Amino acid sequence: MTENDFTVQHLETNEDIEQNLELMRQVFGQNSGVDNLVKKLINHHPTMTLRDFFIIKHQGKTVASLNLIPVKWSIRGIPLKVAEMGCVATLNQYRHQGLQRKLINEFHKQATEQEYDLCAIEGIPYFYRQFGYEYALPLLEETRIKLDQIPDYETKLNIRPFANEDIPKAMQLLAQSQKKFYIHILRDEQIWEMQQKTYIASADKFEGYKIEKDGEMIAYIRISDKPESKELILREATDTDHNTSKAILKFLKNTGKQRGHETLTAQTSYHDPLTEQLVALGAVKRVPPYAWQIKILDHAKIFQKIKPLLEKRLADSMYSHLTDKLNFNFRRYTIQINFEDGLITSINRINSNEDRTIGLNPLAFTQLFLGHRSRHELEMTYPDFNILPSHKNLIDVLFPKLPSNIHSAY
Repeated sequence: MTENDFTVQHLETNEDIEQNLELMRQVFGQNSGVDNLVKKLINHHPTMTLRDFFIIKHQGKTVASLNLIPVKWSIRGIPLKVAEMGCVATLNQYRHQGLQRKLINEFHKQATEQEYDLCAIEGIPYFYRQFGYEYALPLLEETRIKLDQIPDYETKLNIRPFANEDIPKAMQLLAQSQKKFYIHILRDEQIWEMQQKTYIASADKFEGYKIEKDGEMIAYIRISDKPESKELILREATDTDHNTSKAILKFLKNTGKQRGHETLTAQTSYHDPLTEQLVALGAVKRVPPYAWQIKILDHAKIFQKIKPLLEKRLADSMYSHLTDKLNFNFRRYTIQINFEDGLITSINRINSNEDRTIGLNPLAFTQLFLGHRSRHELEMTYPDFNILPSHKNLIDVLFPKLPSNIHSAY
């Protein structure tokens, strides 16, 4: 097979769609649900089009594919436009021929043209490093506990199935719960409606329930079953006080027992109150969790995006009147930021790397930028991440380590 035997294109026809779904089933398994995810994105996503699905054909047969899922993240209140790479698949007999490299190049080209800030993928280990991705946000934080370890709590709260009319209140509860996170999802009403219509969040089927006190919803949860391992999965929960947590845990224990399960697995943040209560009961965390793999498309642009945040951090610190020229040396180029009396007056990319005061490994910087690792942790890990003593504290002020959590965004 030569390079001319392959064509790179977007989904165009119903036949393309059917071939892509069959590719998902062959690569991920007949019962993986990935084909249902693709159908959901094609038929129900409010903004995706067939141009967001990239495929490679060999003699008219689809042999490799991926898609671009538009999602919205927030970094301390500043919206970020994120292109999530999903459903990456290649037939076994067509692997190791650079087909995914071709598709990922097209993915990055479209993401750049459409002015995305970040690209992200859950993804298999290591593979995506070659394309400039770095592990930079927590993923798959899991807490496991035997159902028998959960006490038989008494509660007067009501738990009922979640309905479409509950979406506005649930949006408020989720937004309030996510305020504690540095980076989190912005899930708009259209995405809520899509998830409620399909009962699929990402690729996972779920059931939604609301917790009521005196007729008012005070929290909600999403659960699903994993019969093969006798697990009840808690996929999402809003913040709860101690009494609400008791009501939820009682419901989860009873539901799990009725369905023949033995274990509750909470796929919620380690910083969520309900997770913390599970740990207090003896639940075991998955340590370390996996991580999102993330690529910054344009360092100058991303600095410009968070300019108000950087200025606020300076204003709240000993550097409130900083007047200086900071050179963020990314080894092959430098992002130069000019500060005057604590305000940023210009951000420019310069083709020079002479000033090594702030020496950065560009991939490791993604962890610093997103609050995943501290400056000190990165310096202890990467010899090519090195800040001179004169600027260490300033970098700590500009880029603190903070907790984040990414809920289902589609």
